[in-house]
Amino acid sequence: MRKIDFDDIFPARRFDKKIILIILAAVMVGVYIVNLMIGKRSFSRLIDLESDYAKLQERVILLKKENEKLQKEYFELKELEGE
Repeated sequence: MRKIDFDDIFPARRFDKKIILIILAAVMVGVYIVNLMIGKRSFSRLIDLESDYAKLQERVILLKKENEKLQKEYFELKELEGE
Protein backbone atom coordinates (compact mmCIF):
# COMPACT_ATOMS: atom_id res chain seq x y z
CA MET A 1 0.00 0.00 0.00
CA ARG A 2 1.18 3.39 -0.91
CA LYS A 3 1.72 6.00 1.77
CA ILE A 4 -0.23 9.24 1.26
CA ASP A 5 1.85 12.36 1.55
CA PHE A 6 -0.45 15.13 2.78
CA ASP A 7 2.21 17.77 2.14
CA ASP A 8 1.72 17.26 -1.56
CA ILE A 9 -2.05 17.54 -1.31
CA PHE A 10 -2.19 20.43 1.19
CA PRO A 11 1.07 22.35 1.01
CA ALA A 12 2.07 23.91 4.30
CA ARG A 13 1.11 27.53 4.47
CA ARG A 14 3.85 29.80 5.54
CA PHE A 15 3.53 33.44 6.19
CA ASP A 16 5.85 35.60 4.21
CA LYS A 17 7.53 38.24 6.37
CA LYS A 18 7.18 40.83 3.62
CA ILE A 19 3.40 40.46 3.54
CA ILE A 20 3.17 40.81 7.32
CA LEU A 21 5.36 43.94 7.23
CA ILE A 22 3.29 45.45 4.41
CA ILE A 23 0.03 44.79 6.28
CA LEU A 24 1.49 46.22 9.50
CA ALA A 25 2.76 49.33 7.68
CA ALA A 26 -0.64 49.82 6.01
CA VAL A 27 -2.41 49.60 9.38
CA MET A 28 0.02 52.09 10.93
CA VAL A 29 -0.42 54.55 8.04
CA GLY A 30 -4.20 54.16 8.32
CA VAL A 31 -4.15 54.89 12.04
CA TYR A 32 -1.92 57.93 11.44
CA ILE A 33 -4.23 59.33 8.74
CA VAL A 34 -7.33 58.83 10.90
CA ASN A 35 -5.54 60.56 13.78
CA LEU A 36 -4.70 63.49 11.50
CA MET A 37 -8.33 63.84 10.52
CA ILE A 38 -10.11 63.47 13.87
CA GLY A 39 -7.48 63.44 16.62
CA LYS A 40 -6.45 66.05 19.18
CA ARG A 41 -3.94 67.49 16.75
CA SER A 42 -6.11 67.23 13.68
CA PHE A 43 -6.38 69.68 10.82
CA SER A 44 -9.95 70.62 11.73
CA ARG A 45 -8.83 71.37 15.30
CA LEU A 46 -6.10 73.63 13.90
CA ILE A 47 -8.66 75.57 11.86
CA ASP A 48 -10.92 75.91 14.93
CA LEU A 49 -8.02 77.20 17.03
CA GLU A 50 -7.06 79.73 14.36
CA SER A 51 -10.66 80.96 14.26
CA ASP A 52 -10.75 81.26 18.06
CA TYR A 53 -7.44 83.11 17.99
CA ALA A 54 -8.77 85.64 15.47
CA LYS A 55 -11.89 86.22 17.58
CA LEU A 56 -9.77 86.74 20.70
CA GLN A 57 -7.53 89.21 18.86
CA GLU A 58 -10.61 91.22 17.87
CA ARG A 59 -11.79 91.16 21.47
CA VAL A 60 -8.40 92.39 22.69
CA ILE A 61 -8.59 95.33 20.29
CA LEU A 62 -12.11 96.22 21.48
CA LEU A 63 -11.08 95.96 25.15
CA LYS A 64 -8.05 98.19 24.55
CA LYS A 65 -10.30 100.82 22.97
CA GLU A 66 -12.73 100.58 25.88
CA ASN A 67 -9.85 100.81 28.34
CA GLU A 68 -8.57 103.92 26.58
CA LYS A 69 -11.98 105.59 26.86
CA LEU A 70 -12.31 104.67 30.52
CA GLN A 71 -8.82 105.95 31.32
CA LYS A 72 -9.60 109.22 29.59
CA GLU A 73 -12.81 109.54 31.59
CA TYR A 74 -10.96 108.65 34.80
CA PHE A 75 -8.29 111.28 34.27
CA GLU A 76 -10.90 113.89 33.41
CA LEU A 77 -12.73 113.13 36.65
CA LYS A 78 -9.46 113.11 38.58
CA GLU A 79 -8.62 116.52 37.11
CA LEU A 80 -12.02 117.96 38.09
CA GLU A 81 -11.62 116.53 41.59
CA GLY A 82 -8.20 118.09 42.01
CA GLU A 83 -9.41 121.67 41.41
